[in-house]
Amino acid sequence: MGTRIVLDTNFLLIPGQFKIDIFEEIRNIMNEPYDLCIFQETIQELSNIAEKASKDKNNAKIALMLIKQKNLKSLKNSSIEKSYIDRIILSNIDSKCIVCTQDQALKRLLKAKFKGLRIITLKSKKHLALV
Repeated sequence: MGTRIVLDTNFLLIPGQFKIDIFEEIRNIMNEPYDLCIFQETIQELSNIAEKASKDKNNAKIALMLIKQKNLKSLKNSSIEKSYIDRIILSNIDSKCIVCTQDQALKRLLKAKFKGLRIITLKSKKHLALV
């Protein structure tokens, strides 16, 4: 088993929003073994977005399709938090993980809680970067 890379909901919307292959980009920037992972609550959040009339409806559908195609590893939520995915991520990871997110508030919380935690994020709406 390699480094656990946890994908946040908004990160999974990138392929639909910006036509970027996040899986190829991750493969290009990682020089160590890794496992792509999501929480079940992320799938639920994407399903909710896909069912609503919103600007991200189609992007969420693309994300759900990619989750099935790429066979991402599902992580168990061991915290009492059951609905807010940012809190679920904060409660269930450690500094050895890598988190993929676009959420500025989550990035700040992650950096404050986990010294040395790495984050993969979208740069210039064109490519991913490990920061």
